[in-house]
Amino acid sequence: MKKAWIENSVVRDVCEGNPAELYHPDIAAHYNTDVPDDIKAGASLVDGNWVNVPVPIINVRLVDNDFIRTNLTLSERVKWDNDSTDTIKTAKIEFTFPKMGAKATEVLQLLVDSGDISQASMNKVLGL
Repeated sequence: MKKAWIENSVVRDVCEGNPAELYHPDIAAHYNTDVPDDIKAGASLVDGNWVNVPVPIINVRLVDNDFIRTNLTLSERVKWDNDSTDTIKTAKIEFTFPKMGAKATEVLQLLVDSGDISQASMNKVLGL
């Protein structure tokens, strides 16, 4: 069994180990509910059983670079248009010629992590 932090009958977070060893005592105190190993954040208690909430999978294949470009800030567009980083070059290739079946969210997250686009721009592209 794992320990979970519960707020309003919903799992806020699940600790993968002993909360007392991983977190400050003030935080560890919130992980006070045992949940089955397969339970994830967002799960709720239904008729006495923990149930994971189905998460919609966003698997949008973006083959039109202009679709992405319109949702970027001006500085991000300049970077995008000039292929200013290897990450942008890789993203454009993956969106145009998907090789390994990466999801749009994964490719966009790569751009966010590399600092080439903002989280807000990623959310706009995905319609979030």
